[in-house]
Amino acid sequence: MIATISKARFGAGLQCPKRLYLECNAPELGAADEPGREALARAGIEIGVLARQRFPRGTLVEGGSSRWSEAVETTARLVADPTVPAIYEAAFEHAGARVRADVLLRMAPATFELIEVKAASRVREHHETDLAFQLAVIGGAGHQMSRARIMLLDREYVHPGGAPDLGRLFTLVDLTAKAQSLVPAILPRLAAIRQVAMASEAPVVANGPQCLVPYRCPFFGYCHAGGPQHPVTDLPRLKPEQLVELSAIGVDDIRAIPPEFPGLTPLQRRAREAVRMGTTFRDPAVVDLLGAIPLPAHFVDFETFAPAVPVYPGTRPFEQVPFQWSDHVLAADGTLSHHEFLHDDDADPREAFAQSLLAATAEAASLVVYSSFEGDVLLALANQLPHLAAGLLDRRKRIVDLLPLVRNHCYHPTLRGSFSIKTVLPAFVPELGYGDLVIRDGLTASLSHATLIDRTLDPARRAELRAQLLAYCGRDTEAMVALYRVLGAPWTARENDPPSP
Repeated sequence: MIATISKARFGAGLQCPKRLYLECNAPELGAADEPGREALARAGIEIGVLARQRFPRGTLVEGGSSRWSEAVETTARLVADPTVPAIYEAAFEHAGARVRADVLLRMAPATFELIEVKAASRVREHHETDLAFQLAVIGGAGHQMSRARIMLLDREYVHPGGAPDLGRLFTLVDLTAKAQSLVPAILPRLAAIRQVAMASEAPVVANGPQCLVPYRCPFFGYCHAGGPQHPVTDLPRLKPEQLVELSAIGVDDIRAIPPEFPGLTPLQRRAREAVRMGTTFRDPAVVDLLGAIPLPAHFVDFETFAPAVPVYPGTRPFEQVPFQWSDHVLAADGTLSHHEFLHDDDADPREAFAQSLLAATAEAASLVVYSSFEGDVLLALANQLPHLAAGLLDRRKRIVDLLPLVRNHCYHPTLRGSFSIKTVLPAFVPELGYGDLVIRDGLTASLSHATLIDRTLDPARRAELRAQLLAYCGRDTEAMVALYRVLGAPWTARENDPPSP
């Protein structure tokens, strides 16, 4: 078997050789791509195409992996033609590695600049490695780059409306010196990585910090199968150095963490004790804290989308644009009512969202949320809609956040370190969950909304999507009410019951 190493595979090999081997030889063992990764890939393609307009009159090198040789030959011909000012998706190969350069900008007849386009707004460490990998392969193929820059979306760009101003939407960051300093180490690492990819069996690698750093490995579940029931990776807010220290003393189960182990936060100690005892932890103080929330309490949740390239005036790249809210109202006499809003056309939703929310919450003594997200959205709307700023900021002042109350005062062994409402709800309110819904997370809701506002959408499908979006957002606020009632109830024997499996 001959292993061809792409930029993505090289990065996988740097994280963990076992991950690289599995990606090359048994990709079906990894976790399925999440909708977010697919959406990010689509956004990357969209931004890459848009970025080419910053360097006009260039030529695109066609051909995927099935026409790789043709792409390399086309690239060589374009590089040799001094009349071609820019080359998009140039293909190079060296030492078993392949790269497609987003943009090669001709600076002189035989001199080019390498530009890597990223669907991001700030430089990350792996961006430098990405550029270094490309410089090493392109240099090995006989071409030297005079400069290497990364092209990002500028978060300071405020969209004025109409077509985006590409000169202001994008920003270029020169990483030549840093990337070139990494090049000498690339080819030796590449040789070692290819050997791993072509091996007859996966290398033996103990689970450790590399499973989570720089991000969770797609083979995490496979590599941890058959491990302890409560692995230490389930500790909330676990730091890589803590994992190293625990591995060094041979501890892989939360229940085996010694009481004298240093460095655990109060939250982690609370989690350790709940898991070790197999019981729910609920600080009695949470009853008084929840009881202090003034009524009528409006339990609200927002849904948003965050286009990489802004589409509405006054918004920035990746800025959250709200399109839906749900509001369960708990009155002083204990009665519950529900109001909701969903914007379902392709016009700017912010005005209608804000006006309807202000009207629905005019009598609210408190706005109960789960996380700081809703407060951030209200603040952004206040800046974007100055004629509504007073009301929006007033609602923001009334916010009570349930998340820190739960995180600081409660724990259940099935949380596995997560305080997402999707995890907390079935732990404390097992009769209520999200399993009966079609849309079960915010990202799917955002993607579904993008389909909903398509003017060509079939009316029956539109009605179906509307119902699914309303059901999902409504469940989020229903979940908050349920948590409020269960966690705020007087202390009972249920805290000492064994946790649900």
